[in-house]
Amino acid sequence: MKRRDFLATAIAGAAAASLPAAAKPARKTFDFVQVDVFTQTPLGGNPLAAFPDARGMSDAQMQNITRELNHSETTFILPATAGGDAKVRIFGGEGEIPFSGHPTLGTAFVMALTRPGKTAMVLEEGVGPIAVTLERRADGLFAEMTQTEPVFGPKADPKMVADALGFSVDEIDSRYPVQSVSTGAVRLIIPLKSASTLAKLTLGHQLPPDQRAIFSNSDYFVVTGEDQIEARFLGFSSEDPATGSAGGCAAAYLIQYGIRKPDERIAIHQGRFVNRPSIVYVRTSGATGKPTNVRVGGYVVEAMRGKFTV
Repeated sequence: MKRRDFLATAIAGAAAASLPAAAKPARKTFDFVQVDVFTQTPLGGNPLAAFPDARGMSDAQMQNITRELNHSETTFILPATAGGDAKVRIFGGEGEIPFSGHPTLGTAFVMALTRPGKTAMVLEEGVGPIAVTLERRADGLFAEMTQTEPVFGPKADPKMVADALGFSVDEIDSRYPVQSVSTGAVRLIIPLKSASTLAKLTLGHQLPPDQRAIFSNSDYFVVTGEDQIEARFLGFSSEDPATGSAGGCAAAYLIQYGIRKPDERIAIHQGRFVNRPSIVYVRTSGATGKPTNVRVGGYVVEAMRGKFTV
């Protein structure tokens, strides 16, 4: 390269580098709070990142941030549009979700950080308004949500379910049906005789496609044959440590079939198989065969705070 060509190239590069900042794409920083839901101990329960002020954030940014953080869900808090306390958008790795349990309670906890006297709030979610109560106890903050009224769906063939999901049909508690239930999200409730079956379950199983279309692809294994209620929520490639939406379905199911009494506060233990022990507290009013007013609650603890620049 000739000397004059070299100088021309250098001058052009220096000019490009000195362009005013306004010519570069603007970036914005958003605060977030990470909490653990359904636990009193950090690093237990189900983690959630919540953005207290997501104004100005695009849908694509919300989705990309969710994938970057790599939790099952992330929430974005916006001003209310329908008379509630806030509009809450819930994103999972594959897209926006109309409702999910631990994101609802975790978001309410984060909102309560700036509302110290608040004991109740309404979150506007994709399924509609979700009411949450907050109780500041000596051992931590307890949040409880009221889910939508239970809808009982079709009953599945126990053998088909057991064969597809990798265990023996004899391990299903045959006193009760394998049935889909929704209290905001559809879950297939699979009653088990013993917690020993929970330990045998493995990832990589799912119902046949035609059955998933009927019963959903969300299987909640609930021990109904022992005094303590323990559960697992397994997908094809991952396990959820604590599942508020499925807990609500299980609560309605337990009252529907007389396994527990109306308005009894039931502790559903979950998460020990992924080293994140959790307790989902549920209760349902009504009567056997007529459950109503499903409530799901748990403790929430703060784990960390941070900033995200996009």
